[in-house]
Formats: sequence, C-alpha cells, structure tokens
Amino acid sequence: SESPEYAETKKGTKKRTRNTEKYMDAVCKLPFVSELDEGECGHLAGIATVVTLKKGQILIKQGKKDDSLYILIKGRLQVNRGTGGGEHVTLACIREGEMAGEMGFLDGSEHSATLLADDTTDVLQIKRKHLESLLDKHPQIVYKLMRAIALEVHEITKRMNMQYVEMSNYISHQHGRY
Repeated sequence: SESPEYAETKKGTKKRTRNTEKYMDAVCKLPFVSELDEGECGHLAGIATVVTLKKGQILIKQGKKDDSLYILIKGRLQVNRGTGGGEHVTLACIREGEMAGEMGFLDGSEHSATLLADDTTDVLQIKRKHLESLLDKHPQIVYKLMRAIALEVHEITKRMNMQYVEMSNYISHQHGRY
C-alpha cells in the first residue's frame, strides 16, 4: 500500500497529500459539506487526490466510465455533449465548489457529457473504493457525503426541469402550441 504521505494523480505523478489537505480546508467551508467537522474533513483528505488540468484538458469523457467523484476547487469546467453529427454543444459550466461525476461515482454508469477545463483547473478526486474503505470506521462520513451527492443531484434535476419549462415556453411562443 502507498504511504499516506502521498496520493496518486490521474496522470500517475505524485503530489503530497498536504496539498489535498490544504484544499480540503477550503472544501469543508463549502455548503454541501458543511455537516463535516474538521476531523471528518481530515479523513476525506486522506483518501482524496488533487488533479490539475490545463486549459483544454478533459477530466471526464462522454461515454466513458469512471468511478470517481470530483469537486472543483479552482477554475471552471465546461460540460459538453456530442450532438451525434460530430458537433458538440456546451450545456453548462461547473464552478468552484460544485461536484462532477456523481452518477458514475454512484452506479458506475457511463458519463453523459464531457468535462473540459476552461483554464488551469484543480479538482479534488475521490474514488468510490477509497470512500468505501471508510465505511467500517467512519460510516457517518460516507453517509454525509452520500447525502450531499443526493442533494446535488436533486438540484441538478430541478435546474434541468426549469430549463425544460423555459425552452418549452419559448418554443410555444415562437411556433404556437405543439
């Protein structure tokens, strides 16, 4: 097993966990993890990895599987989806403090969109197997994080429903009832 002093990045290079802990302090101040105390944040820091992307690099590719949860620490990610004809459309932007990859993390499903770095971007990566390693000794951490994921998915669903209604209203006003 790897020394707890180091964590592996997505590219296979090593970064000191201290960097992760520095970012974890910032993450613990965000609303979706406000239920975690300092000790619980420290346990999460022990299983997390910081991934740094340069502008244009892909974090998640549409159609691929990845069992990691990502939390944006610095920068911005574009959420792009292929249209089928070789074109891509930007659906949204993920900003600092927001999660990405929730569904793949939960159920191992293929990602429905590609996430692309808008600029130099740092994300905190938590792999499902690493979170599961906390189940025996720290089940409350796992529960709190899963609850935060459920709330995030709920917010995304509400936002998508609102956008659908807006689009339906726009089409209805432009072209009459359909």
